[in-house]
This record gives sequence, C-alpha cells and structure tokens, in this order.
Amino acid sequence: MDKVFLAKCPDYDFSLVQQNVVRIFDAFGGAQSILRGRKKVNVKVNLLLPKSPDSAATTHPAVAAAVAKYFVDAGADVTIADSPGGPYNTLTINKVYDACGMREAARLSGASLNMDMGSRIKTFECEGGVRAFDIISPVCDADVVIDVAKMKTHSLAYFTGAVKNLFGTIAGVNKAAYHANLPKVEDFCAMLVDLCRTVAPDFSIIDGIVGMEGDGPSGGSPRHAGVLIGALNPFAADLAAMRYCGLSENNSPVHRRGVELGLVSDIEYIGDDPTPLEVPFVPAMMDKKMWKAVSAIPKVVSRIVGARFRPYPIISDRCVGCGICAQSCPGKALEIKNKKAVLNKKLCIKCYCCHELCRIEAIDLR
Repeated sequence: MDKVFLAKCPDYDFSLVQQNVVRIFDAFGGAQSILRGRKKVNVKVNLLLPKSPDSAATTHPAVAAAVAKYFVDAGADVTIADSPGGPYNTLTINKVYDACGMREAARLSGASLNMDMGSRIKTFECEGGVRAFDIISPVCDADVVIDVAKMKTHSLAYFTGAVKNLFGTIAGVNKAAYHANLPKVEDFCAMLVDLCRTVAPDFSIIDGIVGMEGDGPSGGSPRHAGVLIGALNPFAADLAAMRYCGLSENNSPVHRRGVELGLVSDIEYIGDDPTPLEVPFVPAMMDKKMWKAVSAIPKVVSRIVGARFRPYPIISDRCVGCGICAQSCPGKALEIKNKKAVLNKKLCIKCYCCHELCRIEAIDLR
C-alpha cells in the first residue's frame, strides 16, 4: 500500500502551514531522504491563470513558500515554476507571479522564480507506443521535482490534484494541441497518466486548506477543507484527496486508468484523522440539488449519462471580447464578433479550455 500523510491545517497562517509541511516530509524520512545528495529542486505549483490566491484556483503562496523553504533550508537550489494556460513568455509569467502571490512565496522561502521560458522534448514508452511531451526547462533541468497541487473539481477530468497538475509542465499554448489531438476524455486522461509517469515527481503535496468545488478548475467556488495531503505516489495523494472530499475515484478517468495500470492499489493513512468531510464537494457542472439527485444513481449509469450529455460552453453577457478563449481553443471553435466570443458547435470538442482560461468567468457550463 502507498502511504499518504493527511495533515489538518485550518488556515494559511505561514507558521502553521510550515509546521504541517515539515510534519509531512519528516514522516517520509526528511529532506535528505528525498534529495539523496541531489541539489536542484523544482517546486511545480499550479499557476493556472493570474488570479488572487483567495479565488482558490491556484496553489496558495503560503504552501508554495513552506515547501520551497523546507528544501532551501536543507541546502538545495530551489526554483518555483509552472506553465500557465495561454502564452508562455516573460510578460505573461510575471503577471501570473504577481497575481498569484508567488513573489511573496519566493521572498519567504529564499527560492527563485523561474524565468527560463524554454522547453525540451521528453519521450515515454507506454502501452500504446511512444509519447512525446514538450516539457518546460525548469522541470527537465531539475534533479528533484516536488509537485505542489491544488485540490479542485474539474469540468473535463472530474478532479485535479497531483496528477493533473503536471499538465502544467507542458509549455504554453502547446497544451491546446494535446486537447485537439485527443478530443475523447478517456484518451486525454490516459495521456495525463503517461505525462505523470514521464515527469515522475519525487513527492506530491496537495493544497486542500481551501479547495475548489463546482465548475473548477477556475470558475468554481472556494471550499474550505482544512487539509494538506502528501505522498510519494501522486496517484495515492489524489485518491486520498478525493475520498476526503467525498468524490468517487470511479468517476475520474485519470485515476481509473492509474488503477488499471497498477500505478496505485490502496493507501495507508498516516498523520491525522482521514474521516471525509461531512458535506462532500459538489462536482463540476452540477449545482447542489442536481448533485444530490445524481448521487443516488448507480455510478456506471451516471458515468454513461454524463459522457453523453456533457454541455457545450455558453458565452454569457459578461463576455468583453478579450479573445483569450479564441486564442486558447484547440478546435478553433471560437471567434470574436462584435466584441463578444461566438461558439461554432460543429468545431467544439468540449475540452472546456475556454471556460478554464476565462479570467472574468464569462463562460458557463450549464
């Protein structure tokens, strides 16, 4: 069984977060057990888009800082990095660092913020052949990768945690090509599993102090859960997070694939009480009343029904015609007309990149 440390942490007070991060790493043998003489550490956070930490869309800077500081104090050379949605260049990454609080995380920890916008191709021989991934340089160059994810529901993949967080290692707008080439949810999620095996993070921590429920990964609602979750195995960390949230791993294509491949079987809890939340997280594209009704349906049936009736994105009156959705659409199904986004349903592959990357939450999935 894979060990998972669950640490109760009620808020983002830095000293409290730091204390719990130390508890997690020390339970797995401490910094030197993870480093094993290696010095170059990449803390791979979730910086999906330039939003305030209060939105719960990105890794909170207190968690990023505590993790980075743990390895800085151990003598490592630590870089905080991610490739957000959209263009990957110095202009956009600086906006993201500012909005997401990563400059403060770097100041508190003594780590560096990545400014290398390069990438390299890494290949992985999987069951279906060879995958090629265009992975950002700070991940390729690191001796050790620490995956610091955010606990969120997800409109396409059902749940995003440690495994899905690694999609942010793909450079910039190249992410759209993976959606375009793999329009079926199961195929796309199988790719995410292989990407996780390619990056092979040395440790994973999920920030669930305040997670996101509903239409995640960017348009949902912040939900206090008061927990940090850590594991050597990112799939095990995700299973523990989903169970704690009251979400079923059977509804997650990523984790069904992980179980099928034997990447995770069962987990052994260490640390604090893992009893699930009394009120479960609401999944994406469902309000609370609908979630109660669907919860009563057998899982196999609800999965089939959900796949058949996944909605198209709906452009609301909040749209200001900024064009980010059109630039990011893998199927080229969106264009700006009269200062508003317009969807061509014949080209839409229902990947929900537009919904995910809309900074003003002007796209609905109802």
